[in-house]
Amino acid sequence: MTVSAESQKAIDAYLAALRRQLGQLAEEDANDIFEEIRAHILDKTSADSSAQTVAATLAALGPPEELANCYRTDDLLKRARIGRSRGFMLRSLLRWAALSLAGLVVFAISVLGYCTGGFLVIIAVLKAIWPRGTGLWETKTDTNWGLGLGFGNQPGQGHDLLGWWLLPVGLILGSGLLILTFRFGTWSIRTFWRPRAWR
Repeated sequence: MTVSAESQKAIDAYLAALRRQLGQLAEEDANDIFEEIRAHILDKTSADSSAQTVAATLAALGPPEELANCYRTDDLLKRARIGRSRGFMLRSLLRWAALSLAGLVVFAISVLGYCTGGFLVIIAVLKAIWPRGTGLWETKTDTNWGLGLGFGNQPGQGHDLLGWWLLPVGLILGSGLLILTFRFGTWSIRTFWRPRAWR
């Protein structure tokens, strides 16, 4: 069955918009996706190529911008899963967070893990540079008790609970948390990311 000129124009416009949106992907990947979507459209409209069927098929795929965004996100998450860059991992998770609640939760946990791990490493390094002003401080008064991890306390304002132990504890816990957070990100991508099912 032949496709009417109006239907062919709608298909061509959709595919052209999709091709533009896939520009950030590698040429080979963009071509594969383009051909896959084109074959899908032709398959769905082969029995009935009326304008209504073509419009329904294109509507089921969603706007070309959203479809391309899903493919770009899928590509980013695949590369993040096999890469070793924490910055690239966070950027990929942020992209995923914009698409789903699961992505948002994974991104929030990852940001918390990276910030906490980074803070512990920084505190450990500061302990080596400024030992008398950096520590895990306990402060007691008649009415209050406080505990704080940080720097800036002057000697005599509180009791440093860890002393020099803050250096290895901060480095080990901080580095471990950074590694675990990265592994959590890769595990989450493998477990929870589902590319858009358009078939």
